[in-house]
Amino acid sequence: MQNIKLIVIMVLLGNVNMFAQPKTLTLTSNILNEERQILIGLPDSYEYDGGDFKYPLLLLTDAEWHFDMVCRATKLLYQNGFPKIIVAAIINNNRGKDLTFSNTPEIDGSGNAYNFYRFINEELLKRLEEDYRISDFRTLMGHSLGGLFAAYSITQNTDAFDAIVAITPTIRWDNFKLLDSFTSDLMKKLNKSGKPIFIGIGSETGPEREGVLRLKKLFESHHFSSFAYKEYLDESHVTVPWKAYFDGIKFIFDPFQLPAEYSDLDFSKTMEYYKKVGSTFDYDKRVPQRILFNRGYGALEADNNIEARKIFEYYKQVYPNVPIPYTALGDINFDLKKYPVSKENYEMAYKLFPTDYVKKRIEALEKLID
Repeated sequence: MQNIKLIVIMVLLGNVNMFAQPKTLTLTSNILNEERQILIGLPDSYEYDGGDFKYPLLLLTDAEWHFDMVCRATKLLYQNGFPKIIVAAIINNNRGKDLTFSNTPEIDGSGNAYNFYRFINEELLKRLEEDYRISDFRTLMGHSLGGLFAAYSITQNTDAFDAIVAITPTIRWDNFKLLDSFTSDLMKKLNKSGKPIFIGIGSETGPEREGVLRLKKLFESHHFSSFAYKEYLDESHVTVPWKAYFDGIKFIFDPFQLPAEYSDLDFSKTMEYYKKVGSTFDYDKRVPQRILFNRGYGALEADNNIEARKIFEYYKQVYPNVPIPYTALGDINFDLKKYPVSKENYEMAYKLFPTDYVKKRIEALEKLID
């Protein structure tokens, strides 16, 4: 078992979803009449996952502050069973202009959010679709004025993004004017869509807190089914994104965490569950490897060889280039004295990831078969 654990750590954790050096996309916007730069974070497995493999998109404002942090968060969460994700983050030219929806004396030149929203939906997303394998599930994330913009985007088109993460959004902007756009009809439409919306806030006081609380009350008064709100009273306006973005991503992609009751159901139910999740997020419909590893070896430890073989055969079928199921099937068939089948699986495991354990097993089988 220790040999298998070593393999799974190296294959599932060490070599997958490490972010390579970020790419920079330069886009000349006709809508904004200026050149914009976007940082792109791709999973390291992007090149070998296959041309049909698509990834959910996290679109982030304030790239210069939060891009690295969000990329690292998605990497860490992948190691705990969440999906691989592409992160695209927009570098600011003039955030006070782009992220506010009305002009006020507070920021000179403010009020260009409508054009910035158009730039994202009509130019940036189109370019990302052309250049990268992004799925149809897109999340918009922002902090402070970026959070205000994320909330504003909901009022423009409820279908533009599939999820929203707004951290300490500046709802108090222009005397809380944005709240007027969250009409009863809009809230009913949002609730019907089931769109996940996460709002977090740090230790802010005064109008900053009042605006967020008023928005929270709106969602709660309409019994919004997919709304989450969390306070981080030990974090300042500057530090709160570190925790809140992490929690927001977890909330959006929580369906990837298999509910506990499935461990007592037939494995076919788990397969059906991830087919449904994959369809919802336009993502991989296979059962994740961690689930297969734990469920398969759990069945072996419970002396349920029939269930274990079924799981590892499925594992081998859907992840043909991973050594773990071949090694497991080699062990199972070795104990059943089905030596030719055992040797065939071990040889494939060794070809994919050579270890002394598998090598010794093959040598032993060669003597037994001869």
